[in-house]
Parts: sequence; structure tokens; C-alpha cells
Amino acid sequence: MGEGSIKKEYGKERVGSSHPSLLARGGFEFIVGVMGWLRSMSFAIGVGVIPTASAVEDKPFLFSPLAEVPEWRLLDVYQGTIARKDFLQRCQRVFDPSGALAKYLEVDEESVRVYRDVAKTEPLYTLRWATKAKEVESQRAVSFCLPDPEKPLRGQVICLDPGHIGGDWADIEERTFRIGRDRPVVEGEINLKTCRLLESRLRQAGAKVVWTHDGFTPTTALRPNDLYPEAIEYLLQDFQRRRTPRYSMNGLIRWNAELLFYRSAEIQARARRVNEELRPDFTLCLHYNAAPWGSRGRPSLRSVNRLVLFSHGAYTASELVYDDHKFHLMRKLLENSTPEELDLGAEIGRQFQSRWGFPPENYGGSGYASPSGVSPYVWHRNLIANRLFRGPVIFIEGPYMNDRTTYAWIQAGEYEGTRMIGGRNRENIFKEFSDRVADGVIERFRTLPSRSTAFTNYSP
Repeated sequence: MGEGSIKKEYGKERVGSSHPSLLARGGFEFIVGVMGWLRSMSFAIGVGVIPTASAVEDKPFLFSPLAEVPEWRLLDVYQGTIARKDFLQRCQRVFDPSGALAKYLEVDEESVRVYRDVAKTEPLYTLRWATKAKEVESQRAVSFCLPDPEKPLRGQVICLDPGHIGGDWADIEERTFRIGRDRPVVEGEINLKTCRLLESRLRQAGAKVVWTHDGFTPTTALRPNDLYPEAIEYLLQDFQRRRTPRYSMNGLIRWNAELLFYRSAEIQARARRVNEELRPDFTLCLHYNAAPWGSRGRPSLRSVNRLVLFSHGAYTASELVYDDHKFHLMRKLLENSTPEELDLGAEIGRQFQSRWGFPPENYGGSGYASPSGVSPYVWHRNLIANRLFRGPVIFIEGPYMNDRTTYAWIQAGEYEGTRMIGGRNRENIFKEFSDRVADGVIERFRTLPSRSTAFTNYSP
């Protein structure tokens, strides 16, 4: 349901909410009780021992924050479309390299059954394997037309997702900083500026370009004040192990409500727009990166710059506890947009390497990302946009905003021609970044005209 219909009433399950919450079950009295419990803890984070969520709710939480209840029936269209060996291979190579999903699966010669719990007492879904005849059919060669050399992107619908919101929301998002009296660096604004230049290049190459948003207004109708109940509920989940800032009780609830606003509600609203209205062939999520910049009051510059592109995958054990993550892993695996993501990511990575030369990120040993094997710049990771947006999604993290050279480059603005930046003659950073991405996308379709037959923008 649309978020605009959500009611701000405690004690009722809010229309349009994603799942029945503790608050819906306990009502206003529950909130009062929670507030009293939080006060009793004095809320000095990091001091003493804090009880876990089980002190209030014995049943485990089944959904990640604000997640919609999975509609497993939507996977029915994939019944009998994948062989057992292909399913297990995609799990191992892309979606579950750590093997965490196996604890929730029961695999035999006929099917795979997904369970809610590791004891395998609550089945969620059963997927039948493809028959031998179906396997042969899926492996048949498909002929493709060569692209128009002048318009290699003709016929492609490309969605641009400029990261973050910016504008009046930049401080809440914690994606802005300022050095002295210099112009503030606001990531939401420079993402949008870069995407506008990228749109021009993609259109010139024949693509139809659509946007998740093209201004500084949130896509979601929700605001942080609407999310206080969910913020309290979120605080109660695994509270002992969660790292939180040193805020007062009210400040911490507010901080969590803001977090749920821009990290969950906003991305979910964009996902609904992508999946239900825009239906692109693929999506480019564009961001600038940053190294830790210290305190908000005294940010600092660094001398480090790396680049990375994320394809979807690499679910962690802590994520797969949630039913919605299990569902989206299955849906993405069966959708089979990974080949397209890797083709696009590898080409953009080549442009980064040949034209910029900035080194790639290295997430080896991180536990939350795995190498793609196609490019040192491309890693698998389970990010919310990659997870919720249907079809191929490439999540692009550009130069570090607080790198000394990049910072000077951003401060120089949208100048014409070239200037000496960091000892090299460069065009403005927004043009160079957009050109690197556009060149990679165009080259992918110029040299690899075929597309994965598993996904189109008309997939169910």
C-alpha cells in the first residue's frame, strides 16, 4: 500500500505498514511501558549491561526494519526453471558464499525447501527443480541483433538513482561536511549534479532515461516523526550488541527514527517506483564515497581515494535470520540479473582503471562483501537498493569526497574546459565521473549486444 495512507495512531496496526508490529499488538500501553523501561536503563550507552530484546518479546523478529511481509507466491513463476546444480552454484559463487543459507534449506533431487528457522520446523517455500527437457531448452542459443553503432543504447530503459536526498535533509542523512568557510560538500547534491550529466550522455547514445527522484524532496511520504514507534521497536532488537551513539533517551529514539527514514523508508519508496512504475532494463545507483571524516564539528581531509561497484549478493548470517532477506535472496537468484550486473560493472571498472587510475576497494575478510571475479572494482554485497530494486542494479561508489585532491576538485565546481587539479589537467569532477560511467555502459552494449534471457523489464 502507499505510504501516504499510513495513520499516526498508536495502538492500531497502521494502514500501509509492512507487518504487524509489537506496537500494533501492545498498543499505547506498550509504548508507555517501553519508555519506562528505557528510562530505567538510564540509557548510558556503553556503560553497564543492557538486556536484550528477549526481555520484552520472546518471539524472534522475523523482518528487517520497515520491511514488507514477503509474498512467497511471487516466486511461483520460477517453478521448474532452474536446475539444482545451477541453484547451488549461484548460492556458492554470488549470494551465499559463507554458506549461511544452507542452515535454512532442505535440498533433494526434486526441490529445495526454505525454512524460517535452522531447526527446519517452519517451512516458508518449496521450489521445484527444472526437468531435463527444461534445462536443454534454457541452454539453447538465442540470436540477437547487433546494436546501432551510432545509438548503441537504443531500446534500453535506464533508471538513474542519485544516492541520498540532499537539500534540507543533508544533515539528517549525515552526508555533508564543511571545511572552514569553504562551500559545504553535500553528497545528495553532487550525486544529482553528476546524474544530470550522465543522463545527457545516455540519451545521446539512444537510451530512455528514467529517475527514482530528480530533486531534493524525499520520495517517501513518511517523515522521521512518523517512525517513532518503529524506532522504539528497532531499539529493542538485539540491543545489547548494537552500537549506538551516546544520546539521551529521546535523542536516541529520534536518531533511530531518522535512520529508518532515510535508510529504509526512502529506499523502499524508490523501489516501489522502480518496480511498479518505471520498470527499467537496469538501474545505476550513483554515489560519492568518503573516508571517516571525524566529528561533525571538525571534519578532516584525508589522502586516500578508492573506487568500487557493487553487484547484488554476499548475504550474511545475521541478515538471513530475517524472512524478507531469505525471500529477496531467492528472488534475485532466480531473476538471474547477476550476469548483466557483472558485464556492466566490469566495463565501468575498466573505465575507472584506464582513465582515472584510482585503486579499487578491497573488502577481503570484511565478512559482508565478496569478490566478483570479473574485476577488482566489482564486489558482491547485499545493499538495500540492490536487494529491493528489480532487475540488474549496479551500485557505484565514486571518489572519496574528503580526499584532499577530490575535495579541491569538488570545490572548483562545474567549470568549463580543464584546470590543474592534483597535478593533472582535468575537466570538472561531475563531468569526468559521469563520462566514466557513461563510457562503461555504452562500451558494454557496443561490444556485448546480447542480454541475459532470464530478465527483462517485463519480468513478473
